[in-house]
Parts: sequence; C-alpha cells; structure tokens
Amino acid sequence: LLWGEPLPTGKWDFSTNGTYWCGKAGIPSIGYGPGNEIHAHTVLDQVPLDDVVKATEWYALLPGLIPRK
Repeated sequence: LLWGEPLPTGKWDFSTNGTYWCGKAGIPSIGYGPGNEIHAHTVLDQVPLDDVVKATEWYALLPGLIPRK
C-alpha cells in the first residue's frame, strides 16, 4: 500500500526487457512504470507528471522492499 491505495497487479500487453532477464537469464523480474499502458510505445505516448512523481517515490523505496539473502 503506497499513497493510501494498493498497487495494481496484472500483465502488460506490450514487451519489455524483462523477457530477456526472466525468460533467458533466469533472473526474476517485475515491471512497474508510470502512465497508462494504452499510450505506451505509441505515437500518443504520454505520462502524467503526478504518475512520474509517484513512480520515482516507488523506485526509491524498492531496494528496501527486496529481501536480502
């Protein structure tokens, strides 16, 4: 729970470099990014500034959320 709301989970309908890292290299991968996926990788690609700020906050917190071996 971040910003008082749960993070959405699911799948993307476009490709990322995670296909290599998880599929070929065997390194578990997650995808997270700002914006609406209907605009991702299109001529209408756009990201609301508030989404960029929230994503930056989440990226800053991520290392503390990953368990250490």
